[in-house]
Amino acid sequence: MSVGRTCPACGGRAFQERRLLRGFATNTCVECGLVQSTIDRDGDPVPEFALVDEKAYLRSLGAVRRRQAGKILSLLRPHVSAGAALLDVGCSFGFFLLEAREAGFDVRGIEPDPMAFERARASLGDAVVHHGLFSEDTAPPDSADVICTLDVIEHIPPQEHEQFARLVASSLRPEGIWVIKVPTTEGLYYKLSDRLVRTWPALGSSFVRRLWQTRYEFPHLVYFTRRSLTRWLARYGFEVIGHRYLEEVPSGTVLDRLTTDHDISRPLAYLLAPVVVGVNLVEAIRRRSDSLVVLARPRHK
Repeated sequence: MSVGRTCPACGGRAFQERRLLRGFATNTCVECGLVQSTIDRDGDPVPEFALVDEKAYLRSLGAVRRRQAGKILSLLRPHVSAGAALLDVGCSFGFFLLEAREAGFDVRGIEPDPMAFERARASLGDAVVHHGLFSEDTAPPDSADVICTLDVIEHIPPQEHEQFARLVASSLRPEGIWVIKVPTTEGLYYKLSDRLVRTWPALGSSFVRRLWQTRYEFPHLVYFTRRSLTRWLARYGFEVIGHRYLEEVPSGTVLDRLTTDHDISRPLAYLLAPVVVGVNLVEAIRRRSDSLVVLARPRHK
């Protein structure tokens, strides 16, 4: 049992510490189950897209993100009016914004990574995406009906979570909606990787490092469950109005997905592909996954 930190979801101070790899440990909140990481790197961090095979990324992640965008928009649409102003924070290559614009939203994006920003700007136009960080300058008060943070919160240091949530609340108009997508420990890929690193460290370490993105400039610092994310939102003044689990590694994109950043060889990817197909079948039955989307609204706005 470890102490000395605070859970950003429930305020708890008791954690179960596990050292999984050299330079990497997790701390799980005893009260709500939120998992935080501790990463000690041997060398300099790697920029997000430095190791990415761009063609494989577009074939795999690009296809997945566009498919997920349609499902997220179908969850969101009953809660907003046509033409709603939508801001996507950390919009990456702009996959979600393209789908949202097609669906009739008035879209804007913010993206800090230079490569991703240039890609998004080329797809969406110069005036749509801003290169920079989420702030009062890029998201003024009452400027958006919808704010999306898709695969963003897990990269934010826990001590900055409250400030980030308050900025979202300030930037939303009355009755505005926060769309959050996060990786979750409820999925089988997380559970299997966690088990594998204990039974076969030589292989499991690769999957754990990929899950937590330990090599990169902005690694995963927290992993939620639906329960801990609901408590996290309540702590910062939001109520959940809807949720959905999304398939994160579809069987049709598995080879490109596994080999996107070259840490898994193509032959090994072929060996792992049947496992991924099997996991996807089980997840469809469980109605869970490694990817959770939640819609939330400020309680007092």
